[in-house]
Amino acid sequence: MAQPTHSEIQAVDPVLTNMLVGYMQADDRFIASRLFPAVPISTQSATYYAFTKKYWFLDSLQKRAPGTGFARSGYGVETATTSAALWGLEHPIADETRNNNQMPMDLERAGLQWLAQQSLIRKERAFASDFFANGVWGTTDNNSATDWDDFTNGDPINDVLTARRVISNNTGQDGNTLAVGYIVHQAIVNHPDLVDRVKYVQLATMANVEGAIAAAFGVSNYLVGKASYNSANEGQTFSASAIIDDDALVCYVAPQPGIMSASAGYTFAWDGGGGVGSIATYRDQSSKSDVLQHSEAWDQKAVATDLGYMFLDIV
Repeated sequence: MAQPTHSEIQAVDPVLTNMLVGYMQADDRFIASRLFPAVPISTQSATYYAFTKKYWFLDSLQKRAPGTGFARSGYGVETATTSAALWGLEHPIADETRNNNQMPMDLERAGLQWLAQQSLIRKERAFASDFFANGVWGTTDNNSATDWDDFTNGDPINDVLTARRVISNNTGQDGNTLAVGYIVHQAIVNHPDLVDRVKYVQLATMANVEGAIAAAFGVSNYLVGKASYNSANEGQTFSASAIIDDDALVCYVAPQPGIMSASAGYTFAWDGGGGVGSIATYRDQSSKSDVLQHSEAWDQKAVATDLGYMFLDIV
C-alpha cells in the first residue's frame, strides 16, 4: 500500500497553511450504513428467529355450534443465522515521515480520515454486490421497456407504486424506501412526470427536491447512492466507477430493529471484532512507526427478501 514519501510531504517552496487539496467523499454519498438498521450481536455468529409468514395470513377461524369444541391452530417458527466477517487495515506513520511533514494537517488526522473512507467504500461495495443484484429480492424487474430515462414510455411513479403494492400484498407492509444510483436519480429529476409534481417546491434545495420526490413516490426515505471508487489497480491510472449505478431498490425498512418487526435487511455488527468500525493505535519500534489499526466485523444481510422489489438496469 502506498505511503507519502519524504519529497511529497516536504515542499521546496513556501507552504500554504490555509488550504490542502483533498478528495474525501462526504458520508451522505454512501447509503449502505443508512439503509439497513444496525443490530449489535454479542458473538461473531448468531441465530435469529422468524415467524413463518404463511400462518399469519391464513383465514383460520371456523364456525362452532353451541356447546361444541373449538378448532385449534397455530403458527410456525423458523431460524436463520448471521456471521460477521472480519475486516481490517493498518496505516503506519514513520517517525521520519512525521518529522518531515509540512502539510497543514497532522498525519494522524489524515490517516484516520483515509481509513474511514476505506471503511465506507468497502461497506458500500459489499452492499451493492449483495443487494443490487438479480435474484436477491422477492421480485426483480429487468424489463428494458420500463427504463426511466425514456421520458415517453418510462413511468417511474407507476413502477414504484406497483412495487409498493406487490410488497404490501405479499407482506402486509408498504414499501417505505426507494434507493437508487446517481444516474437513476438524474433520470428521475428530469422525468416530466416528476418535474410536474415537484415544480411547486418553493425553495429548490436538494433536500427539498428529494423530499418532494419521496412524497411523489409515496415513500418515507429516498436515498441516492453517489459514492464512487477507483476500480483500477493501485499502480494503474485512476479510473472512477460508480458503486451503485443504474439500479433501483424499493423496500420496507423498519425504523429500528425490534420484536415482532420485519425489515428487508439489517446490518449485524459484532463489537468484539470492531463493530461497524473501531481504531486502535500501537507502536511498531522495528520500523520506528506509529500504526493506526482499523478493524470492523459485520454482516449486511437480507433477512426478509419479500420486503424488497428490485429494478435492474432501469436507465
